[in-house]
Amino acid sequence: MIRTTSRSLLALGALLLPALSFADIRCADKSVAASAVRTREDIRAFVRCAREYALENGTTEAYRAFHEDERWKSGQFYVFVTSLPTADRGNLTLVHAANPSLEGRIRMPLIDNFGNEFFAEQERLVNSYGGGWLYYTRTNPATGGNEPKASYVEAIDWDGSPAAIGAGIYMRDLPGTCSPDEVTAAALEAEPNAERLQELVRCAAYRFEEAGYFAAFELQNNPRWRSGSIYLFVLNSRGMQYFSSNPVTINGVAVEEWSGSLFMERDVASPAAAFDESTLYYDALNPANGSVQRKVAFVKRVMVGGEALLVGSGYYLP
Repeated sequence: MIRTTSRSLLALGALLLPALSFADIRCADKSVAASAVRTREDIRAFVRCAREYALENGTTEAYRAFHEDERWKSGQFYVFVTSLPTADRGNLTLVHAANPSLEGRIRMPLIDNFGNEFFAEQERLVNSYGGGWLYYTRTNPATGGNEPKASYVEAIDWDGSPAAIGAGIYMRDLPGTCSPDEVTAAALEAEPNAERLQELVRCAAYRFEEAGYFAAFELQNNPRWRSGSIYLFVLNSRGMQYFSSNPVTINGVAVEEWSGSLFMERDVASPAAAFDESTLYYDALNPANGSVQRKVAFVKRVMVGGEALLVGSGYYLP
């Protein structure tokens, strides 16, 4: 394993970190906060701002802030700092805002379900690359399940000791993690936003690919996938609706028969095929109130039975 001094470690980190600068993230205006984290890119910005805060204000103030200030601690999102091992000691937890009882303790090897040792991989990333992404499994305190988690770490000098500062996020829309208690149409209806919409569509797409056409009945009828104005639809490669869990008809014509005109004859399949998924904006009849409203939808491309289809859902704007 490569060994470096704290000064050379930070210099290496500055050279190898991605090009996005602190100025791009706007740490100073406090727009980056734990409560605003939704995606993996948010986690990276969160860690970079936490690192900047510690370097500008000192470790004593940073330690207090990471434990006490809502900007740095909200739900599953918090800051951790781990010293890198030395010749006479192993990894030492310096900051763990979610579980302070771990602080000051030498951490034993931590093997996840993938067979990887977390602290060894963290040391390798920080020493050789200045930081990066760790992918592992942990028990999610919110659900009690052992779930995939992605953490971003960067090199930092913590009171003269080379260390890693980081934060992580549990991903709810990966294969095998789509909890039927968390990712539901009802959850999207209660809190309509892009993140919940993407989770619902991705989880439905995984289910469709897993079960094939046998999943069609479930996706159309299971209450998990349909609640109020929220429902799933599947389009073919021509943008025509293959099926929908919305049974509404317009002047006696089934919705499956007019979905092409719904998108103003635009090609919605090719962009989704090129990008694997895409967001759509259009007007549609809201089945909950019978009025035509603006709608934001998200579609994901799947291959089922050798056919390319788009699984989608959306929410209505007032």
